[in-house]
Amino acid sequence: MRKTVATTWMRIGYQNLNDALARPMADVFDTKQKDWTFNAIPSDLLYGTQLPLPPMAGGHHILYPTHNAAYWAKVTAGMDFSAEDRIDFDRYNHILWEGLMGSKPYPSFRSGLDLRSNRQERLERYRLNAKASAAPSTEGSVPVATGRSAGSD
Repeated sequence: MRKTVATTWMRIGYQNLNDALARPMADVFDTKQKDWTFNAIPSDLLYGTQLPLPPMAGGHHILYPTHNAAYWAKVTAGMDFSAEDRIDFDRYNHILWEGLMGSKPYPSFRSGLDLRSNRQERLERYRLNAKASAAPSTEGSVPVATGRSAGSD
């Protein structure tokens, strides 16, 4: 765990105990480097909006939300998002899972598998499976996870 740029240089304070006890991130930056670039790539989900975005990268496809804002407001009603760590995380995780994964069963246990080995191969396999399961529907939209189209509940 490392302290973030925000807590180290921007002085915005710690988010939690993990931030407060973490080592600074300064040693991961090359302070002598003169030139560097960064290319932000918008989320595929943003391409389903009216935002002025650069052309979508090859191999990507437009994603649509599984539910509208009214649905998420309803299922999270009563949760206190006014500050960090004020919600029931287990309940919130279940809400997110059901909202994004539909009727797919919530994982009942962690496998404990170390997924760090063969990372590139695993990611490529995941991408191929995701691409195959996200084939365009007959209506021309590509749903996220549950097969619902934009604006559905």
